[in-house]
Amino acid sequence: MNLTLSELQKLSIKAALNKNWKEAIELNLQILSQDENNLDARLRLGVAYLQLEDFKNAKKYYSQVLEMDPINKIALEKMKFVKEKKIQEFVVPDTERLLKEPGNSIELTLEILTKGITSEKFKFGDNLILKVKDKTVSIHRDGERQSLINYLSEAVSKAILKSISKKGDLDIKFIGGKEKKIKIIITSSISVFPSEKQDIRPYVKSSDDSDTPEMNEVINDNDEKIKETEDQYHSEEEDAPADKEE
Repeated sequence: MNLTLSELQKLSIKAALNKNWKEAIELNLQILSQDENNLDARLRLGVAYLQLEDFKNAKKYYSQVLEMDPINKIALEKMKFVKEKKIQEFVVPDTERLLKEPGNSIELTLEILTKGITSEKFKFGDNLILKVKDKTVSIHRDGERQSLINYLSEAVSKAILKSISKKGDLDIKFIGGKEKKIKIIITSSISVFPSEKQDIRPYVKSSDDSDTPEMNEVINDNDEKIKETEDQYHSEEEDAPADKEE
């Protein structure tokens, strides 16, 4: 039975978390056989080969990543270890709720609104903050300023509000991104999200999103209300200093 890309991705992440590197390699190669432009699979292959001290193949896949994304921070960092033939210690993050479960979680890509913040300021597994105001749900960076990332669509907001009303536990984490785009996973202890592919109309994908076909862009169904809130927010941000580098 052939597995879907989403299923293969989930299994490949689990294999890496369990440090089953050979299994992880096999699964990620299967992903590439179905989606030859999958950048994330190449990054995972680089990690797996690096952990197995197969520096030749690690260099091969990190080089492919850099051909697709010349400023990819992860690949650039890992290539240093490849060239020095050193193994970087693989630290397992807090991933109990990072894997997508049908009905209980949703993966989204957001454009970061706050000036001075890019996806490079986040680490895999970082917690994010959810705020609700007049039925509008927004995602914020965890920290002293709790800087705004972006607002969620009406459909996703309704699902989150349903979870809150039923006293469900919500968890929002950073799982990836590039420049001003951030990829997150929202998990609810109560099944409130559609089990199948989300019925949220995506934005037109840019080339750097082609590696994550199951990701859906957030749309603002309540555009007028959110636009008014954004305008007010940005006018306040103009007078506020940009977040300092951490």
